[in-house]
Amino acid sequence: MTPGQLVAHFRENQNNKLSWSHILFVFNDIELFLLNPVITERSNDGFLFYEGCLSIASTEKKPIRTIRANYVVVQTDNLGELRFEINPEKDREGDRVSDDTMKTVVVQHEIDHLDGITIKERVYSTTVVKKQDYGRNEKVVMKSPDGELIEVKVKKANNYFLQGYEIV
Repeated sequence: MTPGQLVAHFRENQNNKLSWSHILFVFNDIELFLLNPVITERSNDGFLFYEGCLSIASTEKKPIRTIRANYVVVQTDNLGELRFEINPEKDREGDRVSDDTMKTVVVQHEIDHLDGITIKERVYSTTVVKKQDYGRNEKVVMKSPDGELIEVKVKKANNYFLQGYEIV
């Protein structure tokens, strides 16, 4: 592998269960292999980062602004528990992102792939989304905590909200 090359793989057994997964990446001549990585802890604080992804060709030319955790703790089968954390002081020193920050982003990005999440689901946006307005007599579909779907008029929906239903 060449520096900066990333590979994430997973394999399913006959029951469509994940049997093993791994991430292998080379970063500044350091090869890191994580077997069955799982993020067990992540900071509540995040930072903005422009990311591209080989799985989404358009992001190679126009990276997406994502939000990532300042640190993550990853449990692996081969290396035990690892902590990856950004380094804002080193990020400010040069004209490029520090190795610590880049590893923190890469680990989160690749574990997201293993979990079926893409960077499009990590987009940071300040666009306000207008909630849909409903008239009192319009009907909406609501889902119970058990998954049952019902159709009710909006004026009666509050009784269902109190029972844990949500509009779908």
